[in-house]
Amino acid sequence: MPSSHNISRHINISETEIRALRLRLQTEITWLLRQVEDLQGADDAPDLSLVQTYREMIFSRRALLGRIPR
Repeated sequence: MPSSHNISRHINISETEIRALRLRLQTEITWLLRQVEDLQGADDAPDLSLVQTYREMIFSRRALLGRIPR
């Protein structure tokens, strides 16, 4: 029996839904990047754990965006 990570699963999603998902991810990435910039540009010492969390969220959204068909 093949392992589950070797099985490719395809889900039928309309082109409109794909575009909407891509747009949502891009919008979230832009918002998160601005949050990181704001935290790093603040007069107070930035909350490094929050900056790292935002960076991880950006990374995961970019990874997902890269897996979505264009």
